[in-house]
Amino acid sequence: MKDLTKGNIYKTFFLFALPLVLAGILTQLYSLVDSAIAGHFLGEVGLAAISATAPLTALTDSLFWGLCTGFSIYVARLFSSQQYYKLKSVFYTFMLLILALGTLIGGGFVLCYQPLADLLKIAPEIRRETFLYFAIVNAGKGVLVLGALLVYTLNAMGVSGFTFWMSLLSGILNVVGNILSVIVLHWGVAGIALSTVFASFVVNVCYMFKIQSCFKRLDHGEKPIRLRFSYLKNTLPYSLPSMAQQVVMYLAGLFISPLINGMGVEAIASYSVATHLNSFIASVYQNSGRTLSNYASQCVGTKQYSKIKKGVWVGLLQGVVFSTPFLLACVIFNEEVCGIFLKADASALVKEYSYAFARNYLPFCYFNFINNLFHSFYRGVKAMGHLLVTTLCGSIVVLIASRLLIPQIGMYGFYWGLVLSWIAEALLTTILYLLGKWMPEEANA
Repeated sequence: MKDLTKGNIYKTFFLFALPLVLAGILTQLYSLVDSAIAGHFLGEVGLAAISATAPLTALTDSLFWGLCTGFSIYVARLFSSQQYYKLKSVFYTFMLLILALGTLIGGGFVLCYQPLADLLKIAPEIRRETFLYFAIVNAGKGVLVLGALLVYTLNAMGVSGFTFWMSLLSGILNVVGNILSVIVLHWGVAGIALSTVFASFVVNVCYMFKIQSCFKRLDHGEKPIRLRFSYLKNTLPYSLPSMAQQVVMYLAGLFISPLINGMGVEAIASYSVATHLNSFIASVYQNSGRTLSNYASQCVGTKQYSKIKKGVWVGLLQGVVFSTPFLLACVIFNEEVCGIFLKADASALVKEYSYAFARNYLPFCYFNFINNLFHSFYRGVKAMGHLLVTTLCGSIVVLIASRLLIPQIGMYGFYWGLVLSWIAEALLTTILYLLGKWMPEEANA
């Protein structure tokens, strides 16, 4: 465990962020393996089946991601101010809440698959495979979403290195599971889903042991730890706005999904490739940005307000350094990178859409990097209004631009909508930062 506000800020940021970035890369790599195995061994139908409901899955996962991210900011403040009894009590209570919500929502989605498939305009030829993948993943939703809470709780207490080793373990379990279930046992997309849930369960058990070990080192006196739902109200100013921000961001993708699904299997398959490439680069700067979020929150918790601004510029520099090599690789070797997901005999249209995204549109993700950096920062200083306004701006732009451009230029309309939203949101979030209205009120008292 570590207080991020102490020591050389460049060294502290780098040492904290490096394991998170590497862990994020590993997580994305085994996600890439899922899609690569689906694309190469199950064809375009398999690749499309695990992507057809991706916007809906991303929307629900974002709800939990937002809750857990906001909650971790509260934990970071409790940790930095040494309120250990409250930290432990609120953690166990929140963990129970996340497990219950994940299980209920996942079960509800399985029961409502057919109307959801109609809403998303999933093609008849991939509905069976899509249902198998969707049902298994949602049956294990409680296990899958719990992982975010465990990781972010450790990060809030200054623990990041353990995350890398758990991501490595998860990746190994996932890859071995995919090879065994898909290539050896021929379970198709069901095997990919089962491997994901099983790997998450094993890693969550390891995370719980680590958290227990950390808690033993935090002295809270003789008072016994109990579930205290009254403490949850203190987490709401952090978790609810963060959840709302994530839901707003992914709602746009859900509304656009029927337009993409309506263009056929080729569009869905290339959308899957584009999404994975963007997610891979994003995982690098997002995990780097989590350093700033926890740093800013600890600064506020210990009332070291003068250090906050420097953290922003260090976070900006660090994110560029981490992200650029991977982005250049995707742009320069776009055909080889996209070929990871596609069979040699993939349709020319799928290849054209995929190569074009990697070569021409992915470089604009630097604007989204700026967005993510300030999102992390605004969470850390509890400037939730800024967070919601900027995200709403980006979501409105991508929704309007995509709906106007997709009917005119197909998949390129979606790509341009994405780019325009990144640029618009980056401009707004930077302006709000420069205005300085995010500074905590107690700092100006």
